[in-house]
Amino acid sequence: MRPAPAVLAALLLLLAAAGPAGLAQVETPVPGPPATPLATPQAAPPADLTGVVPLPLTGERRAAFEAYVAAAMERQGVPGASVAVVQGGEVVYAQGFGVKELGGTAPVTADTLLMIGSVTKSMTSAMAATVVDDGLASWDTPLVDLLPGFAVADPALTPRLGLADAFCACTGVPRRDLEVMFNFDSLPPERVVSQVAELPLTAPFGEAFQYSNQLYAAGGYAAARAAGAAPGGLLGGYEAAMRDRLLNPIGMGRSAFSLEAVLADGDYAHPHATDLDDRTGPFPLLTDERFVTSVAPAGALWSSAREMARYLQTQLADGVAPDGGRVVSAQNLERTRAPRVALPDLPGLPPVVVESARHYGLGWLVGTYKGQPLVSHSGGTLGFGSEVAFLPEADLGVVILTNGGRGAAPFNLGVQFRLLELLFDQPAEFDALMAQFLGADAALAAELQARLRPVDPAAVDPYLGRYGHPALGEVELALRAGELVLDAGELRSELRPVADAAGQVTGYVFADPPLAGIPVTLRRGADGQPELAVTVEGETPEATQDYVFTVLEPAAATPTP
Repeated sequence: MRPAPAVLAALLLLLAAAGPAGLAQVETPVPGPPATPLATPQAAPPADLTGVVPLPLTGERRAAFEAYVAAAMERQGVPGASVAVVQGGEVVYAQGFGVKELGGTAPVTADTLLMIGSVTKSMTSAMAATVVDDGLASWDTPLVDLLPGFAVADPALTPRLGLADAFCACTGVPRRDLEVMFNFDSLPPERVVSQVAELPLTAPFGEAFQYSNQLYAAGGYAAARAAGAAPGGLLGGYEAAMRDRLLNPIGMGRSAFSLEAVLADGDYAHPHATDLDDRTGPFPLLTDERFVTSVAPAGALWSSAREMARYLQTQLADGVAPDGGRVVSAQNLERTRAPRVALPDLPGLPPVVVESARHYGLGWLVGTYKGQPLVSHSGGTLGFGSEVAFLPEADLGVVILTNGGRGAAPFNLGVQFRLLELLFDQPAEFDALMAQFLGADAALAAELQARLRPVDPAAVDPYLGRYGHPALGEVELALRAGELVLDAGELRSELRPVADAAGQVTGYVFADPPLAGIPVTLRRGADGQPELAVTVEGETPEATQDYVFTVLEPAAATPTP
């Protein structure tokens, strides 16, 4: 689950008074090669790095990398981060920065547990690869054979979808996260599986990239069923399969899907989110965890940078764990990294970012960094952000985990590409290129801020009351202490009016995370009754969705405080 980059603005971290370097936490150094000075920059660094061996992360390069991480955290408003680098089969860097929770002093370390979000996806497909290794299923085994209640909107397509197809983001099933977000307190995995049939197909099979957390979760549950999970115990069966087939063999004993296990461990970070006014603060831990539980195979794992480094070591060793034991075959692991569908170009992004994500495989983005093959994936829950990337031919990888904040996504990308610039002796160009993209994002946000208006009670009064949507359930629209509030039970957010150039209010936007910035329209339906429409953009115009709530009970019959 990957949020769009937030607006840049100043945010002072609690520990920033000591300067950027003061954010780094003291830890036992990771043994590495002897320190060497920075190589003399070349007059014209090569644009094609095919076959080039990266420099070691030592000496001045290491110091420059660490200083960059600390400074970027402060610049991007990230409360805490944990970073690990794998090079030449060894963990050569593992360090924490910042704090576990704004307002506190407990430091993030390389062992602090954070949610990794959609980075879980590649781990789910790796677990599925072990199921294929053992002959319990094939990549082509129909999902309906593993999950009898599974279907997609097209009955003719349903029997054609195999296990691998659930992970490819290419089936035509669109992204529909609101169905999960509005119902996370009452959405068991079995319902997630059956819900896929209710999602309209918005592209032909195999022709367009469309990210679906529900379908990916169904694939993870299908692999767990093949591994022996009971039909009514998909979540527990999936967690057991992940632990027995992947986490324990790799040596990731502290990584967990259970919040209870994380709380019992004690060394964990708190999630943070940013509202429409660019204020960052802690997000409820329980809400963040429950939001992704139903789609656990798509993004619910907690882990640390140190344990994720072991996962990177296993990937770079083509399925062999750091202790030398084979976890998954090289052949089936490679299947997860093979391109399945092309990604569209995103206007305004630096070319190096576009080149790094040309295709989607099975839980991986596949591309290049100046000729070097690059495999990566980002992750984001309501209050955490992550990035994992590796260059197979260079035997180099990095993991970045953060506890959210407004700039987690650009921070993660910045750290990834700054590491590559340093180790391949490339000019420091990424930040300047990314600043152009973020500047456009900031300009749009500033324009939106300028168009926000106070709520007019008389204008919204006809729309106050209770509404219902067949997939998202019931919500209440109410005036509370002068604020227009949409309350969905699990989620609650203020709505802010937005005016056009003439000063006339034309719509509303959510002000509170995780929905901040999503537009809402109050209108009359064809029958003259009030309607409330929430518009969510998709990866394609066809995938954009208007969720229309119809009135159930007007405010006249339901007074609000």
